[in-house]
Amino acid sequence: MEPTLAELLPHRPPMLMVDALVRCEGDSAVAVKTFAEGSYGTDGGCVLEGALIECLAQTVAALHGIRAHQSGGRAPRGLLVGVTDFAFRRPASCGRSLQLTVRITRHLGPFCLAAGRIEQDGSLVAEGELKFHLEEDRVGLPTASSPQG
Repeated sequence: MEPTLAELLPHRPPMLMVDALVRCEGDSAVAVKTFAEGSYGTDGGCVLEGALIECLAQTVAALHGIRAHQSGGRAPRGLLVGVTDFAFRRPASCGRSLQLTVRITRHLGPFCLAAGRIEQDGSLVAEGELKFHLEEDRVGLPTASSPQG
């Protein structure tokens, strides 16, 4: 039985920015989120850019949580430490589902890089790279001396 988001993420409403995990395969995950107008992370019927980044960060955290669960471990604690090459292509509207796609691209010791992409109604909203610091000992992630994924 797959764990719930509440078991994978430390976040709780209104800071929970993922409604459901749709797919987790290897180093990739897809999640969805729909923001109601007037909810945290929105303004004037649109989702704020910072909330969009947090959606992707929480999708990466959920992916790590699933991987840890599958190997019998606990979800790692982590911290988003950087955002690079991030581009916002168009506003994300409230009341319509966002598709959040992430792919872990590299592990280097306790650091992790992930590519993220957000779509709404089949159109690109935003994309970029996220950098994280994770507690390796809780999830069995590769270290700098072990093979890279």
